[in-house]
Amino acid sequence: MREIIKKLEERIDLDNQIMTDAVNQIMSGEVEDPMIEDFLIKLNAKGITESEISSAAQVMRSKSLSIDLGNGAHVDTCGTGGTGLNIFNCSTAASFVAAAGGAQITKHGNKGVSSKSGSADLLMIAGANINHDRNHLKEILNEVGFIFLFAPLHHQAMKFVMPARQRIGKKTIFNLLGPHTNPCNAKRQILGVYDKGLLKTFGNVSNLLKMHHVLVVHGNDGLDEISITDKTFVTELKDGNLNQFEIQPEDFGLSRANITALKAETPEESLELINAAFEGKESPVQDMISLNAGASLYLSSVSNSIKDGVSLAKELLNNGKAKQTFSSYIEMTNSL
Repeated sequence: MREIIKKLEERIDLDNQIMTDAVNQIMSGEVEDPMIEDFLIKLNAKGITESEISSAAQVMRSKSLSIDLGNGAHVDTCGTGGTGLNIFNCSTAASFVAAAGGAQITKHGNKGVSSKSGSADLLMIAGANINHDRNHLKEILNEVGFIFLFAPLHHQAMKFVMPARQRIGKKTIFNLLGPHTNPCNAKRQILGVYDKGLLKTFGNVSNLLKMHHVLVVHGNDGLDEISITDKTFVTELKDGNLNQFEIQPEDFGLSRANITALKAETPEESLELINAAFEGKESPVQDMISLNAGASLYLSSVSNSIKDGVSLAKELLNNGKAKQTFSSYIEMTNSL
């Protein structure tokens, strides 16, 4: 490890084998905390490459408690977080709408770190059991179309890096790995990023990880979602090809809104906004959910385009099917 850190000091990028060895040592508990801290700080200072991210993600995947769901046609909605803008739990709400439309959603997530309400916080406040036996996940997915993959239950090797990360107190490569380490090996994903500069990077990393269809998104307002307050920058990976473009709320028949209409200071506030949208109340929150659910419906091939997906999502929100899917998930996680 000392030789690897020396390479980083000399601003030398680590090739796949060296990066794999380094992260494998760290996530196996073979490296002392001070050296892990030194490695992470020096890697940040050098600048993290796409190859280094993909190599580390592959190690993290190999260390996770994985679940085989077949061909990876299910969709993850896990993004980076880290925006600090504290809006309601859009990607979680959108996941249930997409599931109601026939998509299979395997959402990877955690409690809030940079936000006041992480996906896990919302689901627990809603009454879901996110700590249920992993053996029941397939059963829940088949019945409801949605499962939540609570990161600490699936990535237990992360315990070896937590002390160093906490001492550093800044983003490291491990902040970039969560969206690339779905325990069910999802090959389709809507992946929000906190920095516009990560759009192409994450598109290329997704390609290196052999993902099939990914939308990497960043709102011009800073959100790691497809936004209704401003334009959204998109990098789409599909069948090995990258395409970059911008979309506007108006492209989908939606009106722009002020970001304050999307704010939620607590998981309870977030749930209140989501429940109102699921009851059919038209609002910027409902539009935001529809837009992001539409992207998941497109990724899952239920819809032929994001626009068609948005139309279907609106229908599912207003006819009660999204609400029923949400309720069914909560009920089933408590009955198994």
